[in-house]
Amino acid sequence: QNCFIFFNQAMAGEKKEAPPGTEEVRLKRLEGPIGNTLQVLSALLFASYFWFGPIMGCSVAAVSPVGLNLLGWRSTAAVVGSYFLQLIFYRPQLKRGWPALLLTSRLSDYVLHYYDSTSVREGPPLDPKRQYLFAMYPHGVYGVCRAFTGGVTNWDRLFPGIGMRWGSFGMAFYLPGIREFSLLAGCLDAGKPTLVKAIKRGENIALLPGGLDEMALTDGLSKDTKLVGRRGFVALAIEHGMDIVPGFCFGEKWIHRTVQLPGFISRFLRSRQMSGTMLKGRGLTFLGFLDVPLGYVWAEPIKVEKKDPTTNREYVEEVFNQVEASLKDIFDRYKGRFGYDEKETLSMITVEDAQAAAGHHKKKKNKAA
Repeated sequence: QNCFIFFNQAMAGEKKEAPPGTEEVRLKRLEGPIGNTLQVLSALLFASYFWFGPIMGCSVAAVSPVGLNLLGWRSTAAVVGSYFLQLIFYRPQLKRGWPALLLTSRLSDYVLHYYDSTSVREGPPLDPKRQYLFAMYPHGVYGVCRAFTGGVTNWDRLFPGIGMRWGSFGMAFYLPGIREFSLLAGCLDAGKPTLVKAIKRGENIALLPGGLDEMALTDGLSKDTKLVGRRGFVALAIEHGMDIVPGFCFGEKWIHRTVQLPGFISRFLRSRQMSGTMLKGRGLTFLGFLDVPLGYVWAEPIKVEKKDPTTNREYVEEVFNQVEASLKDIFDRYKGRFGYDEKETLSMITVEDAQAAAGHHKKKKNKAA
């Protein structure tokens, strides 16, 4: 079998063992022809949803009078018009979303097989009766780490009985192709009103708190991995009494090379909740480079008391400091195991510093396969 589970395994680096109840899932790269085909196609699909819109457009053109002439101009106009009308007026991302058919399928497992991944949950299984906010770091230029929140072999074994909803940037639901992929992954708009509705329904939430600012800081050559210290997710968790589960993805910064667009283009995209940091994968695709295997470590949940965050700013800061300490702890203990140099560090910077750094970011060549 390609998946092995280990309990209470001592980690590389410090001589500190994982907490009692720790569980690990290993998804080794598949070597057989069928397994290799499935993992490559799954990883390609997962990394290519930016192309789904153009593919949809080409498909419509192919059956229109300019192509095979299977549809007349009126029928073509009706199809295109209907699509854009539902895009504007049908907004499930602001309500209950769609079932997470992609994320809860074996697609995510095969994506993780492609990256020769290891997933670790520190401590005993979570209590399904409580609610959780999964805070994932770093964002990376693409966010392949999202695959660690899905799958049958992976998620269902580490977090039995725990479902969750992803919060995604609002513009994603108005971009053809990206919209459909996001909805099929069970994503909701990451705006607070939508997330609050989901929390009140009893759902758990997963977020990449660093957002666009952290995405722009992705640098495979730097020895210091920078995270952006946003507190909004902490305030949300405190307001609703949700325990926070911090997690860190090892190897995310090496999966793709980053390409910084010119400043005026970046500013235009940023004003529309999109990033000016593009990515390059293997060949002409967005497939990630295969160098250091991916690893994801979930820390033990941070217990949170339900309070009003607007009148308990000190408590917000206290909980945030616990999140930061937890991330640095797992980084220091696991970095040697997942291919990081012993001198590599993890730092948390302010939003202002992140935006200033992104504004002066120079093109760098990431670690390639």
